[in-house]
This record gives sequence, C-alpha cells and structure tokens, in this order.
Amino acid sequence: MVPEVIGSLSTRWGRVFFPWMWSGKKLATLLFLLSSLVVLSYGGALLEVFSYLQNLREIHSYSRVVHGIDRITADVRRIQSGRSGYLLSGRSAYLVAYTSGIESLFRDTEDLKILLMRTGSVFGRAELDMLTSQNGEVLLPMARTLEHRGLMETRAHFLKVDHAIRLPDTNRTLQDLRFRYRQIALIREQNARKHLLRTSGFFGLSFVLFSAFLGLTATRITKDISSVNRLVSHLYHDARHDLLTGLPNRACVMDALDRCLEDPSVRERGLALLYIDLDGFKGVNDRWGHDKGDLALQCVAQRFLGVLREGDILARLGGDEFLLFLQGCRDPAIPMRVAFRLVRALSEPLEIAPERVYLGASIGIALCPDDGVSSETLLKKADEAMYRSKSAGGNCFHFAGQEENGVGDAAFRPGLPVRMKGRTALSEDPPSGEEAGNLPEPEDPRSTG
Repeated sequence: MVPEVIGSLSTRWGRVFFPWMWSGKKLATLLFLLSSLVVLSYGGALLEVFSYLQNLREIHSYSRVVHGIDRITADVRRIQSGRSGYLLSGRSAYLVAYTSGIESLFRDTEDLKILLMRTGSVFGRAELDMLTSQNGEVLLPMARTLEHRGLMETRAHFLKVDHAIRLPDTNRTLQDLRFRYRQIALIREQNARKHLLRTSGFFGLSFVLFSAFLGLTATRITKDISSVNRLVSHLYHDARHDLLTGLPNRACVMDALDRCLEDPSVRERGLALLYIDLDGFKGVNDRWGHDKGDLALQCVAQRFLGVLREGDILARLGGDEFLLFLQGCRDPAIPMRVAFRLVRALSEPLEIAPERVYLGASIGIALCPDDGVSSETLLKKADEAMYRSKSAGGNCFHFAGQEENGVGDAAFRPGLPVRMKGRTALSEDPPSGEEAGNLPEPEDPRSTG
C-alpha cells in the first residue's frame, strides 16, 4: 500500500515539476513562452548593443569637441604670449607667433563649430559665433601685415583684438565649455557601461532560456523516442507472439526455422519439427465456453515449457495446434524422448477451477535432413505424421518416415492415464490404476526392420 501511494505521489508531483512529462498542449504552450522570452531577451540584448554603440559614438564626438576646445585655448595662449613678448622686447618673432595664433584661432573655431553642428549640440555655438563673426575679415588681414607696421599701429591692433575677442573672457568661456562637454562625455561613458552590463545580462538570460528550451525539447524528444521504441518493440513482440499463451507464433517460429536451415552445418547437426495437436480440446470449448478453453491452452503451454530443454522453441500455430522446433537432433531418440515427455505432461488433469479437464496430444515428428531440408517440406511431413497419430486414436506420436523405414503405421503410445479411447477427455473422474502406467523407455523406430 505504501509503495503504491509513494509511486502515485511521485508520478503526480513529477508531472508538476518535470515539464517534459506534461501533455502535448501544456508542453507546447510552455515551449512557446520560452521561445518568446528567448526572442524578447535577445531583442533586448540587441537594443542594448545599439545603445552602447551609440554612446561610444557620442563619447568619441564629445572627446573631439574637448580636443577642439583645448586647441582653441592653446591658440589664445599663443596670442597672449606673442603679444606680451612683442610689447616687452619689440622683436618681430613674437609677431609671427601672434599672427599664427590668430590664424589658428579662427581656423580651429570654425572647425569646432562644424563639429558641434554634426553632433547636434547647441552648447557653446553662440559663444563661438560671437568669437569669429565679422572679426576674421578685419583682424586676420591686419595681423598678417603687423611685421611691416610700426609700434603704434601694432598697439592699436592689439586694442582691437582685445575689444573683439576679449581674451580673458574667452578663456573662461572655453574652460566652461570644456568642463561641460567633458562631463557629458563622462555621463555617456557611464551609460555605455550600463548598456554593456545590460547587454551581458540579456544575452545571459537568452542563453539560459534557450538552453532550457533545448534541454526541455531534447528531453521530451528522447522520452518520445523511447516511448516509440518501446511501442515498436511491444508491437513487434505482439506481431511475432501469441497473445494468449505468450509463445512465438507461426511467423516467428518459421523465420527461426528458415534461418537455421540456411546454415550448411544443419545437415550434420540435424533438427526436428514436432507438430502437436491437442486431443479433446473441442469438447472443452463446447461444454464450458471459450474462456475455459483459453485457460486450458495456457495451462498446456506451461506444462509443455516445463518439460523442454533450454533452446527448444515452442510455438502456437493457432487453435489447439502447437509446433516444437528442436535443434541438434541428428539422433531420432532425442525428439522421441521429447515427444514422450510432451504426451506424459498431459497425463495429469488440468485444474481449471472448478473443473478438472483431461486432454491428450497427437504429435507428428519430421527430421532434417531425412524428411526434407526446407521449412515447407518439414512442416508438411510433420502435419501428415500428426494426422496419422490422430487416426491411431490420439495421445501418441508418429515419425514422418515410419512407413519408409518399415515400421508401418504403428503409433508410439506411452502407457498414460489419458488414452482418449473409451473415455471422454472431459471426464472429471481420475484414471483407474489399470489405466495408469509407467512411461516405457522409448525405442528408436527407425531401427526396426
């Protein structure tokens, strides 16, 4: 009782916690959900990848902006140093540095404005416009001719530059812009790291879900394949075995016989085919019905199996007919002893509650290669010998080659309780002492002349 309860609980909870045991509709729904989650997680990972790449592009652009601001700052410093050096020493070399600083300032400012337009940023564009608008056309030509001008004109130019560019204010503006764009670049770097982490998480989740999908699918497929293999094996077994007695059927035993006959050494080793027909079985069906008849066939099959050697093949051909296939029977005494044991196995009544049923066996024996070397010939010879046993009164056996060996139509009949002569096979009375006899030692029928 306890093992049954435990088994039922394990099966019930197994169906809950092991999805591969679910029904087809539930499993299909689960697989659909898993595949949807895999697609969503993978799509989220791709979106995070695109966001990460976008942040990398923005970081690169803002880094270029910061670099451009640094260049403008360097230009302003060059202008200031060149002007201060010229005012202190009066050397024209400082004017050259000053002039190149002015040219670089306007050039780098224009480049930075173009870069800001490409990035779509508005911070600092107004300040840069004020720095370069309408000043380049006046200041640049004058700065390029300062070497040929006097000190007064140069100082006047310096005053115009201070009024137009306002170098101290420009330095502060550039530092503010640099700090702002540097902060934006740092924020983009942090966002890029977050996107990268989320990308890893989504890819990991998609991998786990996809692994679960594959594992569940593979487990269910393996389980279904195993079930199909078991079903095929069961169907194959049922197709080649008798469902009532569990014995091989005609197709199975004939295949085994054909394979054995294909072996060239079978002529040396020999084999025997025993065709068995039950005596009195029809009366069992007529009197007690087919249910009792089926039980009787099962009992007969078990008794026959109990007296056979290991490796002997007993098959049910249909109805009350059986076929026994013996290998290594070059000596006729071997199938004779087996036939004696088969007949004697039915000497005791069959206990089929509440009845006691007496049956007999008529047996025909065919030997290979004496009686034939093909399965059809051997089966036909054994069947004919079995009918001679029936004609002789039943409960005996004949060899297929008895007449050819001079034995005639004599039946080999053990002294058994069930002779099937003068009494019914359905008798419930036990056999008398006169009918009961000991099993005589069999003699080789082919040794008689």
